[in-house]
Amino acid sequence: MSFLTKFAQAYRGVVGKELASRGLLYEDILVETADVKLALSRLPKDVLNAREQRIKRAMVLSSQQRYLPEEVASKIDPYSQYLTPYLQAVESEAAEMAKLAR
Repeated sequence: MSFLTKFAQAYRGVVGKELASRGLLYEDILVETADVKLALSRLPKDVLNAREQRIKRAMVLSSQQRYLPEEVASKIDPYSQYLTPYLQAVESEAAEMAKLAR
């Protein structure tokens, strides 16, 4: 295993722990580009509401300079994917439209 791979794994662990301590998932903090906004609009209502609640909770915790209790944070998998399938569909549709426009 190369040094870069070990470093990447360590960094991923640190980022994951920080996200979980605020109750966030990695996909909650994606920059909202046009593709991401379109994918978010396609999410089921309950998934979108859960995302909004996680973001609100993280903002409250941050403003109070607090973290989730360790027993709660340890149950969160910050790398679980809820937006990726929708984002991939949006990107494939955009690629298909680009091919058709040629």
